[in-house]
Amino acid sequence: MHLHLIESDALRGFQATAEAERAYWQSRENAAVSAPVEIDVHAFHDALGLMYPENWRSSEDGECETFMLAERVCGNVTEIYARMGIRYYRMRDYSHLDHPEILARVKAESGLSHK
Repeated sequence: MHLHLIESDALRGFQATAEAERAYWQSRENAAVSAPVEIDVHAFHDALGLMYPENWRSSEDGECETFMLAERVCGNVTEIYARMGIRYYRMRDYSHLDHPEILARVKAESGLSHK
């Protein structure tokens, strides 16, 4: 049995396969995202000392601090850590988040009303 593909058939097959693979990895990346959970001060500082932090930021008043690990969990998802006053949090989310976005997500999840 011989299979005769013309160029357009092969291209459609490749595009369908590439699109399916992209959808698969996008779903894996989305599944890796997790909500903020409260952690203790030791877990926060252990993560800070694990490797050089990426996007380490602090609020002007020093009340809040965020950083993320340079290593990715899946795609562009990484471990993100936040300190708000004396409370500490860890979450998995996209590495493009900035300091205010991270704090907003932590506040929304924990019900905090800090600045």
